[in-house]
Amino acid sequence: MAVPTWSVAEVCEAISLVVGDAFPDELWVRGRIHDLRRTRPGHVYFDLVDLGSDDQPSWDTPRLAAVAFRGHLRGIEAVLAKVGNLQLEDGIDVRVRGRLEYYPPQGRVQLIVTAIDPRHTLGQLAADRDAVLRALEQAGLLGRNSRLPLPVLPLRIGLVTSEGSAAYEDFCHELAASPFGFTVLLADARVQGADAEAMLVAALTTLAQRDVDVLCVVRGGGARTDLLAFDSAIVARAVATAPVPVLVGIGHEIDRSVVDEVAHTAFKTPTACAAALVARVGHAVARLDDIAARTRGAVSGRLAAAADRLDGRAESLVTLAHRHLRAGDRHLDDRAARVAVLAGRHLRACDQRVDGRAGGVAHLAQRRLRDATQHLDVRAGAVAALAQRRIHGADIQVHAGTDRLRRYADRPLTSAAASVQRAESVVRAVHPDRTLARGFSITRTGGGRLLRRPDVDLGTALVTQLADGAVHSTVTDRDEEAAT
Repeated sequence: MAVPTWSVAEVCEAISLVVGDAFPDELWVRGRIHDLRRTRPGHVYFDLVDLGSDDQPSWDTPRLAAVAFRGHLRGIEAVLAKVGNLQLEDGIDVRVRGRLEYYPPQGRVQLIVTAIDPRHTLGQLAADRDAVLRALEQAGLLGRNSRLPLPVLPLRIGLVTSEGSAAYEDFCHELAASPFGFTVLLADARVQGADAEAMLVAALTTLAQRDVDVLCVVRGGGARTDLLAFDSAIVARAVATAPVPVLVGIGHEIDRSVVDEVAHTAFKTPTACAAALVARVGHAVARLDDIAARTRGAVSGRLAAAADRLDGRAESLVTLAHRHLRAGDRHLDDRAARVAVLAGRHLRACDQRVDGRAGGVAHLAQRRLRDATQHLDVRAGAVAALAQRRIHGADIQVHAGTDRLRRYADRPLTSAAASVQRAESVVRAVHPDRTLARGFSITRTGGGRLLRRPDVDLGTALVTQLADGAVHSTVTDRDEEAAT
């Protein structure tokens, strides 16, 4: 009996029937959304993976393809927004209802989603958040950053947010509108989506290594699922273990994220976060102004009292100084007179000794000068004689070298001229004109090809070159054997 062969269409139809028989009605499925994709027509495609799988499922993780078409998607998103301000996003756990179908063009079974249970997602998000908080509390990180002292003048700010976003503009505008010289070091990071956690941690780590007074993490408002990155354990640990105080301004009005719990101080909006920094610097400046005013008053009083005491002591010092100066002047006059007499006596004795020694020095100098002059004359004569001998020897060597160069240069020229004459004789001997003059001829085809063998077609035009002219002919017959 022959084995039946199915066509692809028949197999697909059989699979569709099997899936329909196995799951005739809609069913509820729970799992984690992965690889969500929104299409231009308004449909949403995603995979459902097991709740116990990692955030990045491996190749062997069980998964189910799902699609929410535009008509059902509107109702699903309306329910999510109304119940918990949620959105369909990667990484959230859902419980959805739909029907299983086999889609032949792609050869896969997929779940056509028609409804969602928002309370399941809310409960799972709350459970995950509580688990992260418990782990942070057990690790002693829940209040670690809040115990760091906030600088009195936090002027150098490390900012973590998405560059160019509304949160970034609001934060920086609030600082720029103040009269204080804030410096903002920005670390650009995504604040939602699949890459948000890694980018937030990298930004916090980078800025923590810079010389900043505080770190600020801000973002605008959004759906609760948009803020999933701020409930992440790794982001919360990065905030809790930062070496400087971390201020957060996340635009949500109701719920607090895990990052709010571990930060030094949490604010409702980015603007409020920046305003708190401005207020702290303003308070510090006001305190400094008050201290400066009180210091100026105290210093002015003490300076006035000190000035009075100095004036009194200055008058006493002036009177005492005049008395000592008059006594000193009399004493100096007496000493000056005695010094003048003694100095005159010593100067006369020194003049006599100098005159006696000057004559001896002059006589000795003249004698040594004559000796040096005679020595130089002898050395100069010897140097001149030696120079003359060396110049004469050099002239003899130059003349001898010139003669040798002339003799050696003539030899190659004579040899080259003889070689040229021999080559010219050979060329004249083998020139074709000499061969033609001896009675030989040269035959070429009309195209100029030299003819050595009778390998030409009949009727070919030939030109035979002789010593005194040329003969034109046409091939009428060939005799190859005679030629060989």
